[in-house]
Amino acid sequence: MAIPIRIAIIEDEEVAVKRLTKELRKLDRFDFQIECTHNRVSEAVAWLHDQPQVELIFMDIQLADGLSFEIFNQVVINCPVIFTTAYDEYALKAFKVNSLDYLLKPVDPKELNVAMDRYLAQSEQFTRETYMSQLMKLTSEFKKENYRSSFLVNFKQKMLLIDVSEVAYLYIKERGVFLKRKDNTEFVVEFFLDELEKQLNPAQFYRANRQFLVARTAIAEIEPYFTGRLLLSAKPEPPTPIIISKEKATDFKRWADY
Repeated sequence: MAIPIRIAIIEDEEVAVKRLTKELRKLDRFDFQIECTHNRVSEAVAWLHDQPQVELIFMDIQLADGLSFEIFNQVVINCPVIFTTAYDEYALKAFKVNSLDYLLKPVDPKELNVAMDRYLAQSEQFTRETYMSQLMKLTSEFKKENYRSSFLVNFKQKMLLIDVSEVAYLYIKERGVFLKRKDNTEFVVEFFLDELEKQLNPAQFYRANRQFLVARTAIAEIEPYFTGRLLLSAKPEPPTPIIISKEKATDFKRWADY
């Protein structure tokens, strides 16, 4: 007889959500109901505050607005979590040490099957105190190697190493991505802005819009703009205005005030 399980998926990649849901449906000995899906820390926290607890959560590590570990600092979670991640095996050693379950993306059906069996075996013995202790150890170990600390860029016929603390913002220009340093020098970087958003510390860098990823330390002023939007003044002055949409304005204010 199938076992009913109420599940939440906290994941910022729609393709990953669809794949996970598809693979879960193939496990015919389980009867599950997906209560919600969220792609941001802030959304997940708000939902968990207001809704009854689910029985199992699948949680990506890197969400649209930061690390999912931040959720545990803002809301009580009383059920097991299976983390999903695209990080390599080196970073995942921390999970093995702390006995927390994870799935490497793209999710492998066999590994999902094993994870669900482990969930059933451990759910009755689950205690939040032990789980949180393991999670705190994991968080401290994971953060040591999680974020980019520098950029190696071409300069004339040489290469320069630029520390992340020197970066004012990164932006798209003429189909390329450029790094603007605080001394107003500019360099091409060989990454997409979406990739860099995940590589940089979300506490220090904010994806203002499709064009700009801006450092907190580069923001000089924040002004109300037309139709509920915000206009950022940055140093050095950007080539085009940095505008926060009405939809992102509240999230940006929360980030700026953290």
